[in-house]
Amino acid sequence: MDKNYALLATIWVIIVVGALITYSFLPAYVKETGDLYEPFEYSQMYLENEPYSDLIIEYDYVEGYEPNETAMKILEGKVENYTDKENIKSVVDNQISENHTDFNYNSDDIAKLNDAYMDYKREGNKISIHVLYLDGYWEENEDVLGLSKRPYQIVIFRRVIENLADRNLNLTGGDIEAPVLVHEFGHLLSLVGLGYESDHEDQEYPGHCDESEGECVMAAYVEVKEDTDEKPPLEFCDLCKEDIEKIREMEDSFGFEDLVSYGAISGQYFVGIWASSVILEKARKKINYMKKYESLEKFEQPYPEKENPTFEDEDDR
Repeated sequence: MDKNYALLATIWVIIVVGALITYSFLPAYVKETGDLYEPFEYSQMYLENEPYSDLIIEYDYVEGYEPNETAMKILEGKVENYTDKENIKSVVDNQISENHTDFNYNSDDIAKLNDAYMDYKREGNKISIHVLYLDGYWEENEDVLGLSKRPYQIVIFRRVIENLADRNLNLTGGDIEAPVLVHEFGHLLSLVGLGYESDHEDQEYPGHCDESEGECVMAAYVEVKEDTDEKPPLEFCDLCKEDIEKIREMEDSFGFEDLVSYGAISGQYFVGIWASSVILEKARKKINYMKKYESLEKFEQPYPEKENPTFEDEDDR
């Protein structure tokens, strides 16, 4: 009997420990394996020091459309100002062999280039941003200067930027390129209203700032004024800065990874209940058997034998 209860206690200790381990590690494993992160969670990976203390900005470009060094330095500065990263490094990596000047890029083109040229992954203490500098145009809108296609990817249409700069002899492509880089980085931080509610999101152009408190790099359009050397804004407005702090504090809601984890924990407890019922039933049967056996022993005990009479002599028989 004692052995059954000891086994039962051992099983439940294992189940409780297993449930705690499952709750601690399984949701993160499922989320990472299935890439189930919400936009703000990726943003927090860029904003916070843990678990990624280092950030690598990788640039790949089509020949003749390499990134501007000043623009890269400006982006590095913004990353340093708004994140808690210990080390920020820009890497001008590969020259893209494909040339798309004769036609527009679509989502599949960009995805293939990303898979082919992105060398730095999110691993260890490092997280990366992949920046593609392309020569053609965006299929859906040839006026688009840049895109943030994935949570870790920026696309710059350098030819479009140069064409825009040509309209004003006082500005260079680099003067426009830097705000575009910062703008797309802002989208990687979930600005504006990407996955959360923002009270200054442009209703006509969702995902952008309405500039209700002055100029902002997160406005929907880069305005280039003719006959002036005024550059497009490079700074986040105060409302966007407040949003960044809001994004830092956002918490994950109940998701698929939690459903899987609670299902696994429920399964463990179900096994525990089943094992307990089996052990307790076995113990009950043993108790009943022992009671029955004890009653049979009492029933089968022989009656005490009577002493045979003794005879002193022959006459007493």
